[in-house]
Amino acid sequence: MEGGMKGKVCVTGGSGFIGSWLVKRLLEDGYSVTTTVRSDPDSSGDAMEGCIGVFHVATPVDFVDKEDAEVVIRRAVDGTLGILKACLNSRTVRRVVYTSTASAILFCNNSNKMECCGMKVIGVRLIT
Repeated sequence: MEGGMKGKVCVTGGSGFIGSWLVKRLLEDGYSVTTTVRSDPDSSGDAMEGCIGVFHVATPVDFVDKEDAEVVIRRAVDGTLGILKACLNSRTVRRVVYTSTASAILFCNNSNKMECCGMKVIGVRLIT
């Protein structure tokens, strides 16, 4: 099989925290891995060429500018739709794994944050 013994997969967000660990594990398990470039939204189609699966881990996260939730959510939805359309247009992609994002809880306005969230960003926001 071309690429890796188990086939070729694409990981969006492969340079992020979760994505980089996923890439490492997939390589250890015998897959050939490609990833997308955040600054080039059109790179996803090329990165998926010849892939049997896609792991969509990427999402826009704004820790500094504190953009409105609507802006970040719209960007995440549009990005996910772009990835899914590229998968549909692919002749080889058979499976897509989509993960949730930190953004799902970052914009929670509830003052009673769950203690088990454990995310550094939330912890920093609680004490600053």
